[in-house]
Amino acid sequence: MTKLFEVTLPIVLTNSNGGQQRSWHSSASDRKKYEAALRSADLVRIPFASPVAVELVRNLGPNMRLWDADSILRGSAKGLLDACVACGWFVDDKPQWVSQVIGSQDTPKDENAKRLLASTTIRIYDRPATFDE
Repeated sequence: MTKLFEVTLPIVLTNSNGGQQRSWHSSASDRKKYEAALRSADLVRIPFASPVAVELVRNLGPNMRLWDADSILRGSAKGLLDACVACGWFVDDKPQWVSQVIGSQDTPKDENAKRLLASTTIRIYDRPATFDE
């Protein structure tokens, strides 16, 4: 698996643990906010030509706690991927273009890093991760 691209943005993912809404307004609002962040960082690009795997890393800021593993990709992660599509990263977020999405979390390793603001790192790989038995 080869990393094709990586960027860290001042985006804080949410996990919607307050309850999923029946309305799509909040997810559309998230997507627009994330798209604006990508565009302001000059991250509009030509789509990857072949299927890719995506890793979204939730970088914790001060006073943030780790979530349960099943909460990482729930909530606003979809809006972030949709914003990447809108900015030309992928032809579409269907499986033939984005074959895998993995969510992970990173805690600050030292005291200086603990003062950094929360962010999200997006990593793009040329193929899905394999999990050997």
